[in-house]
Amino acid sequence: MAEDAMPYRYRQHMVTDDELADWDVNRAEVDENDILGVKGPCPNCRHLTELSVDWSVVAGQSGGLRALAPSERMTRICDCACGEEHPRAGAEEPAERCGSWWLVTMPLDPDVTPPVRAATDASLLPALRALKEATATEESTLQSMAEKWVAGVAALLGLFGLVGVVMGMDAFTGLSTLGRVVAGLFSGVAIVGAAGAVVLAYKAAYGWPVEVNLKDDYLVAKWFDNRRGRLKEAAGQLRRGVVWALCSLGALAVAVGCIWFWPQSSPEGPLIEVTRGNDSKVCGTLLDSKTDHELRIRRPNGEVELFGAPDTRSVKNVDSCHS
Repeated sequence: MAEDAMPYRYRQHMVTDDELADWDVNRAEVDENDILGVKGPCPNCRHLTELSVDWSVVAGQSGGLRALAPSERMTRICDCACGEEHPRAGAEEPAERCGSWWLVTMPLDPDVTPPVRAATDASLLPALRALKEATATEESTLQSMAEKWVAGVAALLGLFGLVGVVMGMDAFTGLSTLGRVVAGLFSGVAIVGAAGAVVLAYKAAYGWPVEVNLKDDYLVAKWFDNRRGRLKEAAGQLRRGVVWALCSLGALAVAVGCIWFWPQSSPEGPLIEVTRGNDSKVCGTLLDSKTDHELRIRRPNGEVELFGAPDTRSVKNVDSCHS
């Protein structure tokens, strides 16, 4: 470490356009309006430093030059990252940067000069700080949100248990067609309502991970305004989630009430298989006979056949008709 090395001190350096005159902008080869990063001497310690621009981070503007509209510029907080040793007061190990940070603005148009300017739009600083923090923690934040949503997905899968309770194989046995339709309809409403309640509640608590375009200062300011309105949006989502949950509970109560209390339909006769004297077989539902010594059977296709006693060799109960 050099004897005259500048001591480390964390502070904002009020940079000027002249101090950034030797800085260069790294632009994408495909679209030169896309800025990838900047580099140049640190305005404080004069060591070479550089800044890689993440497109989920943005900002700014310049001094005595032509003012750029927010949609024409990108502003960012730039920290000294020179990698040179700077002594720190009260610490044995030196810092590998001088500790200064400043705001730089880059015109999106590659034909606008100079390519790097000192930013003077101080109103962007809160948004830029929030953006810098969000960028630094976005991986851990996404992982935390994913872990929280695991429980939400488990709750959604648990709705299949609700389906099994309400719409089990024997739940609708004996109900008339109208009763089955009403019970099935309200069961479906209960399931949809429960799913909506779970999703809304988890969105209120943990949000929904999305990628936000922050390519220029206008988009950064818009993102920051939306971020500040997040609590109001979350409160509305939570209220709607509670309403959906109550509607789901009410629909479930109606469905269960239909299954328990709807008048039962008259049971049909048993399934039987009749063997004629010529060994042909007929299977169907046994109906009430209209005359003595006669069997009436309704086939699965709806046709009704009559069997006299002389033409009947055998009759047996079956579980199902195969033809």
